[in-house]
Amino acid sequence: MSRPRVLLVGVNARSIQANPALYSLRRAAARQGMGDMLRIYEYALHTPHQQILAELYEAQPDIIAFSLYVWNARMIISLIGDLRRVMPRLKIIAGGPEATARGSHYLRHLPADAICIGEGEESFCAWLCALAERGLSAAGDQPLPVTPGFLVAGAEESYCPAPLPDMAALSFPYDEETAAYLRGQAKLVYYEASRGCPHHCSFCASARQKLRERPLELVFPELARLAEIGGQIKFIDRTFNADPGRAIVITREILRLHRQGLSWHFEVSPFDLPEELLALWCDAPKGYFHLEIGVQTLTPAALRAVGRRGEWSAAEPQVRRLINSRGSHVHLDLIAGLPGDTRRGFEQSFHRLHQLNADYLQFGFLKVLPGSPLAGQAAELGLIFSGEPPYQVLATPDMSPADLFALHRAERAFNALYNKTRDFRDSLLDLAEQSGNALRIYDRAADLMQWRGLNRGEAAALVQRLANENSGRE
Repeated sequence: MSRPRVLLVGVNARSIQANPALYSLRRAAARQGMGDMLRIYEYALHTPHQQILAELYEAQPDIIAFSLYVWNARMIISLIGDLRRVMPRLKIIAGGPEATARGSHYLRHLPADAICIGEGEESFCAWLCALAERGLSAAGDQPLPVTPGFLVAGAEESYCPAPLPDMAALSFPYDEETAAYLRGQAKLVYYEASRGCPHHCSFCASARQKLRERPLELVFPELARLAEIGGQIKFIDRTFNADPGRAIVITREILRLHRQGLSWHFEVSPFDLPEELLALWCDAPKGYFHLEIGVQTLTPAALRAVGRRGEWSAAEPQVRRLINSRGSHVHLDLIAGLPGDTRRGFEQSFHRLHQLNADYLQFGFLKVLPGSPLAGQAAELGLIFSGEPPYQVLATPDMSPADLFALHRAERAFNALYNKTRDFRDSLLDLAEQSGNALRIYDRAADLMQWRGLNRGEAAALVQRLANENSGRE
C-alpha cells in the first residue's frame, strides 16, 4: 500500500510571513527519506475560510498536521470542524506551542487524532517512520502509532515525552527550492540560533526552557545562505543577547554580509547591552538592524511579580542612545495588565517610553499563556482572563475591566496617530511633554475617535484639535 499523503498546514498572522516550523519538519523528514510524503500549505488569517477548506479538500490527503498558535487557534478549530464533516476518514494532527500547552484539551475538543508535543523535528519524523513502516494509508481504520512525543487518541496512557533535539543536529530549514520561493514571494524569513531562555519571566511560555544554542560553526554559513535569500531575516530566539559575547560575534558576521535590501530583526533584552554590542548597533548602516526591546513595564511591583530582573535606570541611557543614533530601527514593547501594575503605574511607564521617541512603541496586553508559570499562579494573583486564545487579561486586583477596556481604546488611537505614521510625532511628543502624561492624550483622542478608523486628513485634524484643547483655544 502507498505511503500516506501528509499536508503540513500553517495559518500565519500576515501573508508576508512563512512558518519556519513547517519547513524544519519537511527538511527533517527529507533527511529520513520521507520528504515526498509531505506538502506544505500556508495561509494567512485574512484568507477566506472557504478557500482554505476547498484547497485542503481538493488535495485529498490522508493526514493534515496543523501548526497551532494563540493567534490562529480559533480559525483552525473552525477549519477542523468543517474538514471532519466533509472528510470523515481524515486524520488530524496538531502541533506547535498552543497544542503543546493544551494537548489533552485539543485531543478531546478539536477533536484531533494525535497531538505532537514539544519540538517536533525528531519526534514527528519518528512517528512518520512508524506510520510508513506499517505500509498503511492513514485514512484506514487501523490506530495511529504511539511514539515518544505523540499523544494519540485512545492511547493517552501510553504517552511519554520525547527528548529535546540536539541543536547541532537540526537541519537548516530552507533548501534551494524553498529559498527561491521565499525570495520570489518577498516573504519574511525566520531563523533560530537558539531555543529557550535564561530569564524566567512568568508570563512567557519559554520561562521553564533551558537555553540551548546552535553551534557558531553552523550558524555562520547559514547566515550567508539567509543573506542570499534577502529581505528581512527575523531571529526568533527569545533573547538574542542572552549571551552578549555570542551576540557580538554574530552581529559582526552579519555586518560583514551587509548589502542593500537586507535587514535583520532581533528580540533583545535592555539589560544585557555591553558597550561593544551597543556600538555595533548604533553605528550600523541605517535600518540594517531591527531591535525589538522587551521593556514590558517600569513598575517595580510588576517586575517583581513576573520575575523580571534588571534596573531600567541603568538601561535607559543605552536604549536612548540606540534610538538617537538611528543606526538601528528600535521597537519597544510595553505590556498592560501585568500583576502588580496599576493604571497610574502603567501611565508612568507609557509616558517615559513614549518620550524616548522610538521608531515603534508596542502597547500590548498581558496574555496568560497555558504552560507559562503565570497560568499556574493566575488564581492566586487574582487575574481574570479569557479562557480561549489569546487568553488576554480582562481584570486584575489593580485594574478593573473598565480600566483595561479604556486602555484598549487608547491603544487604538495611539497606533493610528503615533505608530502608523511619523507625520504627527513631534506634535504628539510636545503635547505629552506639556501634559506630563502621554496616555491622557490618547485617552482624549479615543473619546473623539469612538473606535473609528482615520484617514490622514482626519488624523491631522484630530491632532490639531488636541493641540487646541491643550492650549485652551477650545
